[in-house]
Amino acid sequence: MKDTLKNVVFIIWATPFNTVVFPEALRMAIGQTVSDNRVSLLLMGDGVWNALNLAPHMIGRPDVHESMELFSACGVRVFADAVSLKEREISEHQSHIEKIDRTEAYLLITNADVVMNFR
Repeated sequence: MKDTLKNVVFIIWATPFNTVVFPEALRMAIGQTVSDNRVSLLLMGDGVWNALNLAPHMIGRPDVHESMELFSACGVRVFADAVSLKEREISEHQSHIEKIDRTEAYLLITNADVVMNFR
């Protein structure tokens, strides 16, 4: 029996450097594309710090931003919550990340078949 397409949303709340949460969430997101799922990442709260152009390899952390740029080839969309960006005074972010308002974030989550939180 062929699986039906599922909308899968990964919500990233974790900062880029204090855990391996972000790289692990990215790895799992790519894995979900193998089954032809519609996968989205949503950066919320402190998770929006992952939208910056950082150099994590300088402090011995995994550099995942090159992988994020490849997400579009797999159909994975990356969103950042506009309120979270504003609260942290982040005005510039990577070009492949789409800034959305809270209403759009809410709709992304409520329209998902599966939601996974990474804190």
